[in-house]
Amino acid sequence: MSGQSELGKKELEQLIVKNVPRDALMACEDAYYAGDHQGRQHSAGFAPGHKPSIAGQNKHFFINETFHEALEAHGGDPTPLCGTRLVVGRLGIFSVVRLNVPGHKWINLRRSATRAKLAELNDSIKRKYVQADLFAQPREVAEGTIFILGVMDGIDDNGIAQLTGVMVALPAPDMKSWLYIKSTDDFIKLYDEIDTLTQLDKAMPKLKGKPKKQTDNDQGNK
Repeated sequence: MSGQSELGKKELEQLIVKNVPRDALMACEDAYYAGDHQGRQHSAGFAPGHKPSIAGQNKHFFINETFHEALEAHGGDPTPLCGTRLVVGRLGIFSVVRLNVPGHKWINLRRSATRAKLAELNDSIKRKYVQADLFAQPREVAEGTIFILGVMDGIDDNGIAQLTGVMVALPAPDMKSWLYIKSTDDFIKLYDEIDTLTQLDKAMPKLKGKPKKQTDNDQGNK
């Protein structure tokens, strides 16, 4: 993201806010925490040697279900639940998919062919908002992909990896870096900021017209 200007960042944030409703983003965040909690609860009784494997599997299914419900409730048109297959939703021009990242280790992001294909949709975003091509006019952005990241860097009382934060992220087309990344708590604040700016733009002062002189004839003579 080193080549991104502050203006480009602001414009990209406005694009996301325009397409992703605040309530939908908050619902996705709540869904992540709910699914993580349910997955850990259903894994707590297993033997220590089994917990990491069974918890990972349980959390995947539970978070998929809660994530699906959140998208469906907010018009996100999620793909059907089907085993370990990713749930992909659609909000505005953006495809929305989730991704667990253990302990802030942003590795092995390209293992999923589906995520890699979705990340390629961010090529126009990269060229327009992050790293402009000096020799080509940036194309209008018609589609893109947002990853809802679940940071699993906590440990609960049963020794199971626990969700500690949710982030909004746009992967680079090659998935080797992030075009944009911010915690959901910080990103949600942008909705209020942009609403305030919009209200200020609409509150244009109206100048009072100069009162007309009352006359008895067209020359202004009484």
